[in-house]
Amino acid sequence: MDDILAENVFALKNNEFYEFIQALVGQQMVEILKFQSITSTQSLIRNPNIFEIFNMNCSEPSFLMIRERSCFQLDNGAFIVKIGLINNLNCLLEFLKQQQQKQIKKSSNGDSYSSLSFDFINKYPLLKKLIIWYQRVDNENVDDQNNNTFLKHFIDTLTDNLAKSSNNFRYSNSIKNFALALYILGGKLTYEFIRLNLPGSLPHLSLLNSLISSSDSRISEGEFRFDQLQKHFDSLNVHYAFGSEDCTGIVKRIKYDSTTNAFTGFPSLLDRGVPIKSYYQTDSFDTLKLWFNSIDNASLLNVHMIQPVPSTDNSSISSPYLLSAYGIDNTATADDILQRW
Repeated sequence: MDDILAENVFALKNNEFYEFIQALVGQQMVEILKFQSITSTQSLIRNPNIFEIFNMNCSEPSFLMIRERSCFQLDNGAFIVKIGLINNLNCLLEFLKQQQQKQIKKSSNGDSYSSLSFDFINKYPLLKKLIIWYQRVDNENVDDQNNNTFLKHFIDTLTDNLAKSSNNFRYSNSIKNFALALYILGGKLTYEFIRLNLPGSLPHLSLLNSLISSSDSRISEGEFRFDQLQKHFDSLNVHYAFGSEDCTGIVKRIKYDSTTNAFTGFPSLLDRGVPIKSYYQTDSFDTLKLWFNSIDNASLLNVHMIQPVPSTDNSSISSPYLLSAYGIDNTATADDILQRW
């Protein structure tokens, strides 16, 4: 048999596949495969029991003709496949196993993975299903492939990291973005539950914290992010928006923000209604003690939101944008709010 044809045997489909089968085991096997719409080598590998169909009750003339040529009928009505066809099928499957092993050895250059074989893949349903899924994705059109892009990245990341030690795990940008979204929407407990039960699939929280710290999305208490808002408007190509302000009750707690070297959780000091950013900065323990003893913790979180208004030729509705957030108490007056606006 042509060596080139043998090397490309797993890429054969339709007429090329049937010509290969005819050259190897004869026309009768081709008719059996055609009747079952087995049109490729991969399809045959997934369904090697092609003779099971002869035990079915079917009155279609083409089926009866194929069964008559391929089987003996016993006195009890059962059908036995002729030994020659059985040997031909075994010969065909054995040839495919040999070619698969050759390709694996060739691609692995004789390394430790050269023992991966046809029988080994069939032994583990997960490997077999993954191969079938990847083959189906490769055969899909471009739009369908794009729909499966993230899932492919997720599976590739998970399987690649499983072969490494935990300190060598690597993650693509799409996985990092997904991890950030999951952490924000699901919270820390949900994120850690998924990460610990799927080792190697999601980055550690320390990496997420560094990503958040280095991004423009980080918010400092009392900061109005007008520059980032303008960039957000430019990316959406919008010029108008609604602004709103509201507050909600929070758990009273003081925290130290290392990026601004300031303490958060105290009520923000207002200058003409506008909060003074990073007001509670000190290197003195006595000053910090004085604040704790004389100032009540903020009981409310004041939030400014901006809702972009899309143009008439853009039907999509953008998500609201967080402009600023800061802690307050109930001592602010109506004059403070009017001056702020």
